[in-house]
Amino acid sequence: MKSSVHVIQKNKIKKFQSSIIEWYKLRSRRLPWRLTNDPFKILVAEFLLQKTDVEKVKPVYEEFLRHWPSSEKLSQARLSSLSKCLHPLGLKYKAERLKSTAKILLKKSRGQVPQSEDKLLELPGVGRYIASAVQCFAFNKHKAVLDTNVIRILERIFGIQSKKNRPRDDLILWNFAQKLVPKKNAKDYNWGLLDYGALVCKSKKPLCWECGLKNICIFYDRMNFNTQNT
Repeated sequence: MKSSVHVIQKNKIKKFQSSIIEWYKLRSRRLPWRLTNDPFKILVAEFLLQKTDVEKVKPVYEEFLRHWPSSEKLSQARLSSLSKCLHPLGLKYKAERLKSTAKILLKKSRGQVPQSEDKLLELPGVGRYIASAVQCFAFNKHKAVLDTNVIRILERIFGIQSKKNRPRDDLILWNFAQKLVPKKNAKDYNWGLLDYGALVCKSKKPLCWECGLKNICIFYDRMNFNTQNT
């Protein structure tokens, strides 16, 4: 019995991975930070994207890099200028964190963004999500990313739920998410998950009826069952 359950779960994971990657290749959002391999630019994007709407970030990101395209330039920036640039995002602390980060990068690694998780976590404001995102998107590491959108997808598809007040800090969820990352195309897979949660598997009014994952989704099964029995 255990072996058959294992096979079913393994097949479900493969279906999940391939569906997300295929969907991403057809429906992905064109975002400027996905058009670069520069670790500094990707780190800046992840800072700006914290607790902020993607559409608001795009023009700010592009203006930011016109003025401060490197750690060296950013370390010399005036806080007043940084704050003015970041004002549309509404979080004043980001200006100080970004400048502090640039100074640390210059001091410790000649302005280069480190690849290791431990070194990334030493930077101000960098938690596990940003560290993993930078490792994956800038350095092609086989790393999971776990934000609110991804957590919601995993809960709905696989029925896994965190008992923590802050699920994004739950090591059980992180470990589960890591097991789902395909050995190839980790970058497209993770970007696909982020986009899928924003555009299809939304918090409110998810597009379940047109979802390519509905055949393996626990949430859809339950919803469909409840609909048939009302």
